[in-house]
Amino acid sequence: MKTTTTIVLVLALALSTAATANAATAVHYLRARQTASGGFAEAGSGTPSVVVTEWTMMGLRAAGIAPGAVHRSGGKTAISFLASRSGGWSDAYALARGILAVVAARYNPKAFAGRNLVAALRSKIGSHGGIGPAANSTYWGVIALRAARSPVPARTLSYIRSRRHRNGGYAWSKSAAPDSNDTAAAVLALHAAGVTCGNVAIRRGLAYIRSAQGAGHGYALLPGGAADSQSTSWAIQARHACGLRNAKARAWLLARRLPSGAYNYQPGATVTPAFVTAQALPAVHGRWYPIR
Repeated sequence: MKTTTTIVLVLALALSTAATANAATAVHYLRARQTASGGFAEAGSGTPSVVVTEWTMMGLRAAGIAPGAVHRSGGKTAISFLASRSGGWSDAYALARGILAVVAARYNPKAFAGRNLVAALRSKIGSHGGIGPAANSTYWGVIALRAARSPVPARTLSYIRSRRHRNGGYAWSKSAAPDSNDTAAAVLALHAAGVTCGNVAIRRGLAYIRSAQGAGHGYALLPGGAADSQSTSWAIQARHACGLRNAKARAWLLARRLPSGAYNYQPGATVTPAFVTAQALPAVHGRWYPIR
């Protein structure tokens, strides 16, 4: 019995050490993408992107790095880059991402660069409860509001529940078909707002996500499709939020790490690696949105 216990402990330590090294390499890759402006650029580009910077800051926080203060030698910080661009956050999507990045940097989204981002996002809540122009702008709007510890109207939760399709999945818009990424976002939004995992709105969503898992244990955007890193990350996060096991899916995701430290989109297909890597890190670290 003692021998068996020792073996289990050694294996657990080895897996933990491997995951930590893996994540540290991914962090190194992302930090190498930072420009002197403080913003992060996608691979093959020297131009910083607000969107890549926002997701990178969330990914770094998930990996245990304080993202706001990171900078190149002699360069500006990531948070100063976002502050200089925050005036352009006008639609619900941009405001939600901005709030999530600001919160990840441990800054106050109600008083950031002379703006109350939370009030600006709340002004996008319609009479029907939706936030912004689409269903998924509502999912991410709720996640951002809860990251900022701002209450979510009951009508907004009702709106999200009403977007569930008969197969349990959620789509990005009223006219679109469900997909695993938007279903995961809807599940995370409801969970963040206090809906229990046993509630049909989440339980059926998780069942739909399970239907998108392939034979290799990665998750695809749509059931029957090819698994990809981002879909797998979103699926792991939604499941992990509800205490479900993800060891095999996480192993599939970890196998996507390239020698550079970046994660590829699919086996043999490297597309927007900084973006993909930033979105993979929460699942690698057992975190889920909102990430504070």
